[in-house]
Amino acid sequence: MGLASGVIVLIELQHSDKVISIAIPRKPADLTIHKVFMDPSGSHIIVTSVQGENWYLYRQWKKPRQLKGFKMVIESIAWNKAALLSTSHMAPTQRASTREFLIGTRNGTIHEAVLNADEDFFKPLERYSQLVYTLSERHPITGIKFDLFPPSEPQKALVIATTPSRIYQFVGAIDRRSEEGDRFTRLFSSYREVAPS
Repeated sequence: MGLASGVIVLIELQHSDKVISIAIPRKPADLTIHKVFMDPSGSHIIVTSVQGENWYLYRQWKKPRQLKGFKMVIESIAWNKAALLSTSHMAPTQRASTREFLIGTRNGTIHEAVLNADEDFFKPLERYSQLVYTLSERHPITGIKFDLFPPSEPQKALVIATTPSRIYQFVGAIDRRSEEGDRFTRLFSSYREVAPS
């Protein structure tokens, strides 16, 4: 939960008696939490504010770090659910990555990003962040989701994005690379001249 006081409250249901409170290092008068997003594995949390500042908290951290490259009000996030839930067999450095995910913003833009909770404090968290598409109506993207297929070796993606007035569908080939980002540019570039259905 995100509180008006600028505090994130985490309650792990298996240990509901242990409530963790983590303060965002900003004065409550300077920050109004808009939304809090947690990935399906429960390891990555992104907090967005009305002011367009965004903060990232990894499961093992005691305080969040500001995402300086994310100057936007985030309305929705499409996590890479399949990759995040299959990380149990991966190396710790791979588990610390969000893998590629999509961000829907208040001004109708879609961004692709990869964050890495590397222990090196001086390394930027944003391993990759890029604007991949702008809706013509510029309404807030209230929901976004993607599925990769075929599941065994994904070559295509289906992306659904919603606004208060429409539902958009994007389908197409994706780049096979993962972890580095730039996986969805190819798909969205095919919609530069032709509007999505």
